[in-house]
Amino acid sequence: MNRIRAARQALGWTQSQLAKKAGISTRTIHAVEKGMTCRQATKRLILNALGVPWDMRNEYFGPVVRSVRTPDEQKQDTA
Repeated sequence: MNRIRAARQALGWTQSQLAKKAGISTRTIHAVEKGMTCRQATKRLILNALGVPWDMRNEYFGPVVRSVRTPDEQKQDTA
């Protein structure tokens, strides 16, 4: 189960209640619980609303994996 959903349900909140407490849309909460990515600011708002420390963000959202293209891959894009 998604950690955000689990934390929300443990508090007995609906998606709408979490959205209101975080100051974001219910649609955003739904998307995040489905595994969609979101901005760092949105993560911060959600975690603050849930009472989760920022340093635990990777446990709730997973680590950020950035793709780095090799110079050869970059050349192929411009060719």
